[in-house]
Amino acid sequence: MKVQDYRSINRMLGDVSGKNKVGDVYVDNLHSPYIQFSDRFTIHGTSITDPEFGDIKDFVQTVIKFLPEAVEGTSLLPEPRPKRETGKLFFVRPMMFGPYQFLYVFSVDMLYLGGAKSEEVKRAGSQNMTPTIVTDRLYFQVKVIPIKTLKEEGENVLDFEAKRFQGGEFRVESERDENKPIRKFSEIFDEIDFSDTESKIREELGITTDIWKLGRIYSPIGIDYLSLSLRFLNPSLPTTIYQFKKFYQILENTNQTIPEETLKSFHEYLSSFEVERTVSKSGNILWKVNQNLTDNG
Repeated sequence: MKVQDYRSINRMLGDVSGKNKVGDVYVDNLHSPYIQFSDRFTIHGTSITDPEFGDIKDFVQTVIKFLPEAVEGTSLLPEPRPKRETGKLFFVRPMMFGPYQFLYVFSVDMLYLGGAKSEEVKRAGSQNMTPTIVTDRLYFQVKVIPIKTLKEEGENVLDFEAKRFQGGEFRVESERDENKPIRKFSEIFDEIDFSDTESKIREELGITTDIWKLGRIYSPIGIDYLSLSLRFLNPSLPTTIYQFKKFYQILENTNQTIPEETLKSFHEYLSSFEVERTVSKSGNILWKVNQNLTDNG
């Protein structure tokens, strides 16, 4: 996008307010979360590699209409991060907890990823263009990462450098066997697939299937931007901040002891999710996710 293009969108985002439209959150068989609404809307076809500004603006307006809480006060990055994620829009907002700086990252996919009936396809896709689809869902991801630096222009965030996860060890104060050695994680950047590392991190943090009902279907913690990240399944900035502030210390420094109260809060948050296995209209497995929220969260 040109400079004036993302600036104009960020001015729109600065005026966003309101509550999200009610929708159900699912994780599909490709482990991608989406939110499904009772209302339907159109996702217009656009270039696969270089979406037009008009198409981006139309899509942003759809996001604002259905998920204002996810993008209120954020900045739209001029290009995807990582750059290979063409077709996705990335909305970010820095936040501070004590001396530590983190970045809220909400990404949403302009490409329709679910199955569509013939009557829902308003214009077929081509080699370089996505189809125009009438749908009821938005695919999204919400992550929070610790950041080292920000590149800004006024109130617009242009780019960022994440605080790299250096491996090391998680020292967790819990009631586990004191004689069991603390597992170390090293050379993680030499691995092609982080899933094994993420599994070990979950184990070290005591994230069992009794606590996190989604298991490996969708990990609540992982490696993103070469950094340790926390992942959320509620497309809402206020809700994410409310929840994250209870256990942000997990991302502070993995070589330090994680306070027992922090770990307890994280486990309580993870335990608030219930999962119902179901099937999509095309016959694929889906997991419907419900969260039992309390207070303001």
